[in-house]
Amino acid sequence: MYLQISQDGSVSGSDVQTPYGVLQLQSVQPGHIAIKGQRSSLFLCADSAGSLRGRSSFSEDDCTFRELLLADGYTRFVSPHHGFALSLNSRRSPDGHAVPFTRFLPLRDTLPRETASQRAPVRENFNLDSDDLLGMSQGSMLSPQFSAEK
Repeated sequence: MYLQISQDGSVSGSDVQTPYGVLQLQSVQPGHIAIKGQRSSLFLCADSAGSLRGRSSFSEDDCTFRELLLADGYTRFVSPHHGFALSLNSRRSPDGHAVPFTRFLPLRDTLPRETASQRAPVRENFNLDSDDLLGMSQGSMLSPQFSAEK
């Protein structure tokens, strides 16, 4: 499933990629990221109960996730403030926490563009004197794909 943040702030999963499923992962500090919907311009945020919601304003406590890279290429996101893994799964364990088997796979945006002006600029020249040779701070990974182990 594709994680998506709708214009009204609702967060859900979709079997196909939609414009609301194109997400930017932005580093906020080493190992911690913010996830923002490109179409909705909303940040993915979680509350203390584990409910996900898109918000227009960034809150470090609710909208920052620790990124854990797994050996199989997937990523798990954990709320450092609330202490639970990001999950689209509505099932809860008896102690009230989200099922911890949620993994994401960053994918490229494969949706056709409406106009050429909406495309991200292509970086053809590298600044060899830059501390950011690969342009990691300029771009971000897009569209985590949701997967849950059962």
